Amino acid sequence: MTKQEILQKLAEGFSIVDDTLRKADDTIFYVRKDNKWSIAENCKHLSLSVKPLNMAFSLPNFALLFFGKLNREARNYDEMGAKYRKALEEGAVATEKFVPENITVENKKDDLIEELKKINDSFLKKVGDFTEEDLDKYLIPHPVLGKLTIREMLYFTIYHTLHHYKAILFQQN
Repeated sequence: MTKQEILQKLAEGFSIVDDTLRKADDTIFYVRKDNKWSIAENCKHLSLSVKPLNMAFSLPNFALLFFGKLNREARNYDEMGAKYRKALEEGAVATEKFVPENITVENKKDDLIEELKKINDSFLKKVGDFTEEDLDKYLIPHPVLGKLTIREMLYFTIYHTLHHYKAILFQQN
């Protein structure tokens, strides 16, 4: 995918999650079903997941060289999705930093959704600042999947967003 196609897919994913969160019934927003994260917890997890990317993508490009250079073939969107699914099947879970804690009705629904929207909007802007070449040049670490190119991290973020969108839908049914 080109950078523009990636930006479009990210924006679409962020938008459908935002719409779904806003339409979620308040009576089930904080309720866990089948011991899975509630809608509120999924929302907070997505915020926690994109926030460090915003920080990493704010670094000057030369600082990203600290993570090294790609020493393998770059993965496409389908390959990143398969790598993530395999990690989940093998028992990978969100690391502590990305686990939402103590999400209750005191965490106002609108505040949680607005926080995610601001983080996502900022992320889209930061992605837009990279060139097409930058997406394949720089690496950043993923806590489960290892070092990924920026393009691979963006593929992961698209896939991850849709994964949690499905989890949100599951909590609504």
